[in-house]
Amino acid sequence: MSDLIELLETSYFQVGLRFGLLALGVGWLLVWLTRRRGVLPVAGLLIAGSTLATLAVLDDPIGTEAISVLVIVLGIVLARILRAPDLMIPLGALPGSVWLAFNTDVTELFWVRLAIAVLIPIGGYLTGDFEKRYAGMGLGVIFFALASLGVFVAVPDTEWSRTLIAVALPVTFLAWPKAVATLGVEGSYASIAVFVVVTAQGGGARPASIVGGLACLGLLLMEPLTMAFRPEVVRIIGWIKRNWAGAVLASLPQFAVVALCSRVAARFTNELPALIVVAAVYGATIAVGISAASSEGAERRSN
Repeated sequence: MSDLIELLETSYFQVGLRFGLLALGVGWLLVWLTRRRGVLPVAGLLIAGSTLATLAVLDDPIGTEAISVLVIVLGIVLARILRAPDLMIPLGALPGSVWLAFNTDVTELFWVRLAIAVLIPIGGYLTGDFEKRYAGMGLGVIFFALASLGVFVAVPDTEWSRTLIAVALPVTFLAWPKAVATLGVEGSYASIAVFVVVTAQGGGARPASIVGGLACLGLLLMEPLTMAFRPEVVRIIGWIKRNWAGAVLASLPQFAVVALCSRVAARFTNELPALIVVAAVYGATIAVGISAASSEGAERRSN
């Protein structure tokens, strides 16, 4: 309880919450203005923009990060305008990702800089691919909010992660109980970029926490990879109703992954044990998904 009170009392959370509520209001305004046009792809941009705006108001040095995220978004927009194949779109994020990785001041660890450069284009693509299947349930936004909570639990320096939580939680109400917005294509890359920067900033004092924090992305990364091997995995949640209760039920595996990565993997001092735990969690989760898909396929064939 004391940790929760401390969270609520910090300026990083309070200012972030104001921007998060503003983002929620902007989102609903856009929904009203564009009614009957389906689910809007704006939540990721709202989360990324509001998080960076909060840090700027609090006088944190984020010039490099803000410009890099803008370049990433513009790169994805350009790739889509040029009608690049799906697998080539992440290349649009690569210049901004590399610039961010090797110019940000949030970390001095070379492997973290490499992770930033690689994870933004790959993570953005996988997250966008995930949303193609579950946009109607709002799972992309919900899973991202859970991942943000995991980072707060994982890292020792929590100022920026408090801001990310404060922004992400209100925006989640654009996706639940009724899904009216998704992260969106550009927003997937922007939100992942902010996520990795926040994780790197908060985990410097205990590098293993960066491993655990980044791994909290969980099913946003794993589900598309599993789908590449077993497309029938999508049938597993076919029995889950696409309503508010179904979204909660579908979020339980993501919650479990976030809990293990943030409470176990992130607690080590060195990176290697954290990597082993993350590999075990990811491997077990993917194996369960593939096994369930195989069982589902066998049952369908027998019928």
